[in-house]
Amino acid sequence: MKKFILSVMLMAAAIGIMVEVVFCSGKDNKRDAIELGETSDDESSMPFETLSDKDIYFHPDMVMPDNPVVRDMIDLANAYAILRAGYCDAELYLRFGMLVGDVISKMEADKILDMGTQASARDYIHSLAKVIPCDTMMWKENDSARYHMIRKACNEFGDRLVQRYALERYGTMTEKDTEEYFDINQFIPNYDSIFDLRSDTISHARYLKGMAEQTMSFDRRCIYTIEYAAHVEGDEKEQAVEMLEDLMTSGQFSRYLHQVWRVWRCLKQMAESPSRDGIICNLEYNRMRYRCLNTILRRVAAAPKDIKAINDFCFLASFDNITRYGESVFGNSVLMEYLQLFPLMDDD
Repeated sequence: MKKFILSVMLMAAAIGIMVEVVFCSGKDNKRDAIELGETSDDESSMPFETLSDKDIYFHPDMVMPDNPVVRDMIDLANAYAILRAGYCDAELYLRFGMLVGDVISKMEADKILDMGTQASARDYIHSLAKVIPCDTMMWKENDSARYHMIRKACNEFGDRLVQRYALERYGTMTEKDTEEYFDINQFIPNYDSIFDLRSDTISHARYLKGMAEQTMSFDRRCIYTIEYAAHVEGDEKEQAVEMLEDLMTSGQFSRYLHQVWRVWRCLKQMAESPSRDGIICNLEYNRMRYRCLNTILRRVAAAPKDIKAINDFCFLASFDNITRYGESVFGNSVLMEYLQLFPLMDDD
């Protein structure tokens, strides 16, 4: 478990990377298509909510200075919101046969001010909506041909975003810079020693919670709370979720804020459902994502050349939604994220 925060955060300098997913497992039972607004026969009370026709967009929570970096950050957040929502709604067709083409067409590309990015978003919306048939009779399970057309549209739009909002446009941040920036030892010099308690998980968790509650440093509070969330079990997971929420809603900046959000989202989704057919609360998760982004954007607005804060914003803004198809043959994408965030306790 040691230093798991740093190990997963070294990817933070790269944005817009969409993970290749496992689509055709051949393990699903035969099912009928679900009409838009209906529920699954397997989960009769379960609503499948679309995203594209909702307010999925990022809204700054204060008046921002009119400078090109801030404008780019807002455009980046909204472009990735469109990218994610379109794909997640397309999954509803792939998985359940829901006819979401008209819903996808409702996304608002003009939320993006940069005309080049706006044009790319329109192309993406049009391409994605065109892939979805207008008749449930055309739906079939494990439709790999249509899946690859959807992925192609997503990847093309994602590639354009990576090119347009590449981090080097705003400054330089090397891998060494990233390691030093996220190095936990700058905040907790004896970080390694706290794992001497691992033989007694209860004492370990109690120690981490106490440190999170007592420290005056917000960065240290984030670190200890993340570690506490990784070590508690059962009902205490709910308490960890509440502590993580308190960090994100405080309005305080930390370089670990996006990691706080990832851990919070992972715990929430694991408690909700790790199934491909379960409820995935991406609207809720993204509302909290935007609270964190607003906190980071205030730092960027105050210092437009702060490449580390810009990188923090780009990483969080571009991070994928929970998707029904992930790297795991079974379950949604939260399963692999859980393994990334919470490696085995004895894994040094």
